[in-house]
Amino acid sequence: MHTVYKALAPEDVESIIRYCQDHTIQNGGLFEVYPDGLVTTIVVNSTHEPMEHLHPLGAFYCNFLGPGIISLEEQTPDHDSMSSVQNHIKAIKQTIDSLIKNSIKR
Repeated sequence: MHTVYKALAPEDVESIIRYCQDHTIQNGGLFEVYPDGLVTTIVVNSTHEPMEHLHPLGAFYCNFLGPGIISLEEQTPDHDSMSSVQNHIKAIKQTIDSLIKNSIKR
């Protein structure tokens, strides 16, 4: 189920997408960016050195639920998810918060 995590100005979401595109795996970063029309899926990877051992942590979606909306796929509250899944979702949320702080020019 997709849930809204943050609602931002559309131009702020575009800034986040550009930041992630500048920091893809190919550029030495941790992101994979998959644009599909107006919707962009961003996969966040975690790593344990060396860099070639990347592990997908999870993904978030830009503009999937509407312009300027950053959403996540989360389990329904009555679904028993493993604690590792809950930790991954928490880490994705922290990543999004960091991206908002560091990629949006105020």
